[in-house]
Amino acid sequence: MAEQILFTVFGILAVGSAICVITFKNPIHSALALVLTFFSLAGLFVSLGAYFVAAVQVIVYAGAIMVLFLFVIMLLNLGRLQTPRQISKAKVFAVILGIVLAAEAIYIGLKVYEGTAVSPAQRGSEVGAVITSEQLNQIAAIESAYRLDRSEINSDYVPQITSQKSNVDTLSADEADRLIKKLQGEMGNPDRIGTILFTKFLLPFEVTSLILLAALIGVIVLVKRETPNSAA
Repeated sequence: MAEQILFTVFGILAVGSAICVITFKNPIHSALALVLTFFSLAGLFVSLGAYFVAAVQVIVYAGAIMVLFLFVIMLLNLGRLQTPRQISKAKVFAVILGIVLAAEAIYIGLKVYEGTAVSPAQRGSEVGAVITSEQLNQIAAIESAYRLDRSEINSDYVPQITSQKSNVDTLSADEADRLIKKLQGEMGNPDRIGTILFTKFLLPFEVTSLILLAALIGVIVLVKRETPNSAA
């Protein structure tokens, strides 16, 4: 119950601060609201058991990235927003994007209300029932996503759940729930994340580095642009 309350509080803070980012006219105020958004997301990650991602969210984004944002804002000496006539096209794009995001939020909310957005491991199972096909599929998905082997799960993780069994297929539904939660928590370790990041997600990681490089070049071009007085 406490986890659900914290998740709701951090979710409301994240959404509220994100709205403030795009509604504040002062760029510095928007940047500070973005810091609150990052901390709220870190709280959501903690409530989900992703402690490493939460720490990275605070150290990298709320720390280093926001320092760069503030540096660029002050370096370019950005003032308030431009006149409404100059940003009319941006408003149209913002309205369309807002409608899409609102539809997505409504869809997710309906799924949560129906109970289909909750993973099988979180719904609870009947005590004594055998492991279900949904639980086996979820364990298989974890094996595929995190490059695990079934023999590794049987030898390393199953004994931590029960000392009477040594095979996933022989677990009860309640034991399978505990195993899935155990696997989801263990997969947040830095060594496992590093292995996945530089194997399965190597291409997105490199694409992200190129995007950051392009952004860095764009900042340099903006700073080095010639003013009419200097050109004369």
